[in-house]
Amino acid sequence: MNRTITALLNTQIQKEFEAAYNYIGFAAFFDKKGLSGFSKWYRVQAEEEKEHAMKIYDYLCRINQPIELLPVPAPKYKLENIEQVLKLGLEHEEYITGLITTIYIQAEKEQDFFTKNFLEWFIREQFEEEESAKILIEKYSNFGITPQGLYILDREMGTRSAR
Repeated sequence: MNRTITALLNTQIQKEFEAAYNYIGFAAFFDKKGLSGFSKWYRVQAEEEKEHAMKIYDYLCRINQPIELLPVPAPKYKLENIEQVLKLGLEHEEYITGLITTIYIQAEKEQDFFTKNFLEWFIREQFEEEESAKILIEKYSNFGITPQGLYILDREMGTRSAR
């Protein structure tokens, strides 16, 4: 395997843990607002991001490549309102999609078919992640503005379970 791809995958491990850290921050924001359903949704999302990081870790181990654990920075935003948090979630998923795409393109360039095949799962997953974030923004815009709508949406979000 090319060193560039190994480095990109190690960076992706960090970015997945960073995403988890961001989502834990989102959960804390919602806990503070008394919106336990939103909080649960983002806690589950954080767990998924950690699973993604470990999936890449396991892949690198299976192909006997070095693991370099990079520092995970603290979130850099000040959360002010629900809409902002939801939009930050979508922006972050789009960012992660871009990173995965970059690794895929590099794997294609290097004719690393194993890594390309491995990344196809992540590409499908990112499609779902972005779609979920967009639906959440849409639901909040359509229903969450009123106290009653927010209450119902919070309850719905609290029903999410890990995949």
